[in-house]
Amino acid sequence: MPTADTVHFRMMSLIHENLYRLVRDPYQALDAAGLEVGQQVLEVGCGPGFFTAPAARVVGPAGHVYALDISPAAVKHVQGKIDAAGITNADTVLADAAHTDFPDSSFDLAFVFGLGHAVGDVGQILSELHRLLKPGGILSIEGRPWPADDRFRLVKRQVRISQFRKVG
Repeated sequence: MPTADTVHFRMMSLIHENLYRLVRDPYQALDAAGLEVGQQVLEVGCGPGFFTAPAARVVGPAGHVYALDISPAAVKHVQGKIDAAGITNADTVLADAAHTDFPDSSFDLAFVFGLGHAVGDVGQILSELHRLLKPGGILSIEGRPWPADDRFRLVKRQVRISQFRKVG
């Protein structure tokens, strides 16, 4: 019998992989987020991987995308998509966004798309993302901006995506 995680993931995947792509251009969102060639990027809450392969294509072979999710079903599914597409500059990571094992200052950019709400404490997630971003790194959030945090400064809002620059 499928676990609750698997059932939830299958429902989300059905929506993202069949309906979402009819109304959403992942490249437009990634452009608004500030992805560029050569960046080291963290995708927070990758879900079924709607943005993962496009992000890997945007950053190109000189860059790398790490697709993080707390759901084992999501990570397994996205890794399968990465492997099937022959993408070599993306990897999946099973972890809580508030507690990762990445070294300090690992990423040029982190993006959080498609989450109606954060899973876990937003303050702890912001602390972890601040730690993970390089000096001057960008945090891009889709939808309603998260609560104000003095560790990030809003620099741009475009296509429902807010870019925040790491302070300090």
